[in-house]
Amino acid sequence: MPYSAFVGVALAIHILINIDMFAKRDNIPAIKSYRMFLVSIAVFYLTDILWGIFEAGKLAVALYADTFIYFVSMGSTIMLWTRFVIRYLDGNKIFSNIVRITGVAFFAAELILLIVNIFVPVLFTVDQNAVYEAYEARHIMLWAQIAMYSLVSIYSFIVTFLKYRKLDRRYVAIFLFGVVMITCIAIQLGDPYIPFYSIGCLIGVCILDAFALNDTKERFKHDLEKDALTNTNSRYAYVSKEENIDKQISNNTIKDFAVIVFDINGLKRTNDLYGHQAGDKYIIDSAKTIEMFFPASSLYRFGGDEFVVILEGEQINNYEEQCERFKKHIDENLLTNKPIVSSGYSRYIPDKDFAFKTVFIRADKMMYNRKEALKKEAKQLKRA
Repeated sequence: MPYSAFVGVALAIHILINIDMFAKRDNIPAIKSYRMFLVSIAVFYLTDILWGIFEAGKLAVALYADTFIYFVSMGSTIMLWTRFVIRYLDGNKIFSNIVRITGVAFFAAELILLIVNIFVPVLFTVDQNAVYEAYEARHIMLWAQIAMYSLVSIYSFIVTFLKYRKLDRRYVAIFLFGVVMITCIAIQLGDPYIPFYSIGCLIGVCILDAFALNDTKERFKHDLEKDALTNTNSRYAYVSKEENIDKQISNNTIKDFAVIVFDINGLKRTNDLYGHQAGDKYIIDSAKTIEMFFPASSLYRFGGDEFVVILEGEQINNYEEQCERFKKHIDENLLTNKPIVSSGYSRYIPDKDFAFKTVFIRADKMMYNRKEALKKEAKQLKRA
């Protein structure tokens, strides 16, 4: 059974080179999509291995059932590939929509043809002697894959030169993956008894791993952890930090931390009167104001006009005094056009606080009291 033996080797290599992807559980969208794509390829390899075994053993019923699953796994692989490409390249929206629709349409068409094939053979047949015969619809579906891979490869080739004026690793990887798959599918069209489709998947994934995946993972992680507007830590980073602190609280391994909650006053008014560009500048200036008093590394933007500072270790020393100095600075800003930012703070109390959120809620309540006080003070100043 050389067919199954070769695909078995391909599956082993696939698992070995991607073992870190299977083991880790990153929440980065592109990496999650890639992991699902890798899993779908592994499933495809398994069906391909069984196909060779059943065909060699002349097990007609098992061969038919496995061929059915083979086509389903192929369709899901294509759909998951298109989803990964969209998130990986993060490119033109029109192109992304075309690729997304193409992937879903291919999978849906594959399922419809398989159901039809049960009653009227259009994709394949398996006779009583376990002889597999491919039909016209099978060739059409493979040609459709070639067209899709060609579309994505051409797009990648054009963009990497026209947009970047250089060989951008992400686009080159997608381009080469497409070229390999196009070549192998074209050969597979002529001979279904040689596992060229599996060969293409193996070479293509090796190209992706060698060319770009490690660099891309770090890039996506950085993009998610940094807020695009203010360059402060993002909501994604904040949620990760909160989860980490909750684990330390449950394990009783954290000694102390403090939370300072901030909310920008007057952002809606700025947007309404001067436009969202002015509103964005107001948010940026507010973040810079906070960074004048607290470490930038501890500042998170977790909402449109909401920020949080999480202090640990030596950062907590005299933090209340620093909060009061910040409040005094904001009081002075009431007399100018500089940002007005409400704030509230709280400190972790061991044996009382069993979650990060309880500390956050106390700080948030103080912040809202401060916000109302600032509004009243601003009205009084206008009357004066």
